[in-house]
Amino acid sequence: MLLIGLGALLLGACSGNEKKLAEDSAQIAGLKMQYNEASSFNDSLLLLMGDIYTGLDSINQQEGLLYNTGGGEGVDRREEIRRNLATIRARLAANKALLEELQAKAAAAGKDNGVLNKTIEQLKTRINEQDQKISQLTADLEKAQGQISDLTNQVAEGEKKVEEANAATAEAQAQTVAAENEANKVYYAIGTNKELKKNGLLEKKFLGSTKVMQGDFNQNYFTSADKRTLSSIPTGSKKVKIRTNMPEGSYEIVGGKDENKTLKITNPAKFWSLTPYLIIEVD
Repeated sequence: MLLIGLGALLLGACSGNEKKLAEDSAQIAGLKMQYNEASSFNDSLLLLMGDIYTGLDSINQQEGLLYNTGGGEGVDRREEIRRNLATIRARLAANKALLEELQAKAAAAGKDNGVLNKTIEQLKTRINEQDQKISQLTADLEKAQGQISDLTNQVAEGEKKVEEANAATAEAQAQTVAAENEANKVYYAIGTNKELKKNGLLEKKFLGSTKVMQGDFNQNYFTSADKRTLSSIPTGSKKVKIRTNMPEGSYEIVGGKDENKTLKITNPAKFWSLTPYLIIEVD
């Protein structure tokens, strides 16, 4: 009977130990599952935070390169700055989305994690500061664009005024040159007595002296010249007579006795001082 009782006692003890072992195993499995879930959750939070920090570093690099653009015209540089700002804004939007996901995961955990909450607030502050900075840079760029447009218009107006002033100066110079040319224009005619009379340059009345250019005459019979450059006039004749009143000592007739004569103007200012017209009669 003692042996039977001892056996029953041992059997009951074994049965109790097995039950306790099963409960401990179940508890250990549950803790292990909780640990794995916690580890997985923490890993996902760390990955999210790592992505956010990577994004913040990327924005810092972009900000550093924002105005470090290549060469070229001003319009191209402004366009490159706009592209850089667009890239930063896109990265900021991605960081905001990641931060919202991190906050959602932290809230879903149902635990008050002071370190995590502080980290989230710091990230939120950094993202907001960068958002404000980019907004200010964008506003500054647009303001600069407006100022550049105003300056461009002012430069264009200035260039137009300069062009108009240059055109007016050129016109005035042209008019001055034309006036000088006109003031220095002289006319000479070479012809026989008959030819000169026919064109109204000579007129001799009965028993009267010969008149020079007293009435209507043919202006087209004259050759025009510039007295500043006219120094000699070949006559093509061996006998010449100056019919207009040209001052003595301002010219000379050169050529041998049997040679065609040439009129040499030795003092142009004096020679043309009385009249701009010269009439040479030849045989």
